[in-house]
Amino acid sequence: MSYLLKLDLQEEPYRKYVAAAMKWMREFSLDLFLKPYQTYDNARLLAAFGSKKHISFVKETPYPPLKTPDLHFDSIIEDLECAFLARCNEKVCFVPRSWTTDPRTMISVIGISKLMEGIYPEDSLDLDVWDVIRFRMRQIKKILGPKEVLDENLILEAAVRSTKVWPVLLLATGKDVTEIYGVEGSPIYIDHIEAGRVEISNLVLDEREFEKIRTIVELHPYGALNLSRPTVKVEFTLRDSKVRLAVDIPPVSKPTFDARNLSALPRLPMSRLIALGTIREELAACLVEAMYERQPILIAGRTGVGKTTLANSILAYSDKEWRIVSIEEVREIEDFSEYGLKHHPYVFPGDRESMVTTFLHRNPDLVFLGEILTEEHARAFALAKESGFRVIATTHARDPISLERKWIRWGSEDALLGCLVLFMGFRVAERLYRYGEGGWEEVEPRPSESFLAMIRATLGSKTNGELIERLKEGTLWIESKL
Repeated sequence: MSYLLKLDLQEEPYRKYVAAAMKWMREFSLDLFLKPYQTYDNARLLAAFGSKKHISFVKETPYPPLKTPDLHFDSIIEDLECAFLARCNEKVCFVPRSWTTDPRTMISVIGISKLMEGIYPEDSLDLDVWDVIRFRMRQIKKILGPKEVLDENLILEAAVRSTKVWPVLLLATGKDVTEIYGVEGSPIYIDHIEAGRVEISNLVLDEREFEKIRTIVELHPYGALNLSRPTVKVEFTLRDSKVRLAVDIPPVSKPTFDARNLSALPRLPMSRLIALGTIREELAACLVEAMYERQPILIAGRTGVGKTTLANSILAYSDKEWRIVSIEEVREIEDFSEYGLKHHPYVFPGDRESMVTTFLHRNPDLVFLGEILTEEHARAFALAKESGFRVIATTHARDPISLERKWIRWGSEDALLGCLVLFMGFRVAERLYRYGEGGWEEVEPRPSESFLAMIRATLGSKTNGELIERLKEGTLWIESKL
């Protein structure tokens, strides 16, 4: 079976058997799913002896499938416990764990998942979707009793299959999956820390899958989608992942979604970005040194290239005594106070310039302004820079010329003076510039040995928390003007 087939088509014989068998549950009990072949063969035998009930059953119900979907994968790029993302014949496919077992087990998983649909605990209004999944797992274990028919991961698969999380939003629980994208009628694709941007060849965002995602969004108090509100962005927790889910509907676009795994950010410290080839040691050290030396830093590039990820990794090197203030419309960077730094994160969708004015009296050492999207945001950046704060921000721009034109249009080109501007391609820091009176000057990173040593001392750190601990233990912060 081709891996270009949609997941539903790959499982079609199983779905047909389970759908037909569900109508006969009262007559044959759970054995239709736990002992499908034995139960069907017994029914055929009784039908041969003239039992009308069994004749009807055999007529209406296809024989249980005898083969799992063809499966030849070369490597696993993400283990989701109840499923995998795997490389299959040079493509990346979504592989339910039950596919790696046998036909009987696959029937059991799909059948039990159908039985669990619509089963909720009494206090379900106060629970998130993963709480419902855990509840259904407990119910499945009660149904199975002491029989070791399914292991924990297969029980998890059955429970997740019974919800609208399966299969697309399950991807957001992957530790190295940073973002998921979908446009109706096209395959789902993801950004993955190790594998980069990859298309999931057997997951297509059709109308049914989009409606699942829309339902998850509309469970949120502010998630209603309609003609007057065709774009919605909500946050929710999915297992151990904090997910930001944005959904668009006509007339602004075709049905589209973007799910960002905010919990992946801590696993992308500078050390890992260097290992992945996103940035060179010298450039990383140059940016950290610029932050210490109060040079304003702008990270520019298209959507989804990793601007915020890089900004977050630079902020992790902040001095332990600095008072860090971040002002974002939607929270994207980590809360570094969790690692012992003096970080005060603010989510403020309104006038960012007025927020900066407010903080003038609170004497921050470093301000992160999130993404500069409007003229008002550019004025906030200019005010923070002129006030002598260390300031870091991101912005959309393809190249220096397009960035300069935009800021001239905003009347804020003077705010670029003296700034270091890093332009990013997809997951790679490409060129570093400084904007001066004479225009743009490309900068060759030549960091001091102390900052280069600081970066090298943190290589191998797997999270920003571990990186900051290394800095603390080695007293690696470099003395700076506070």
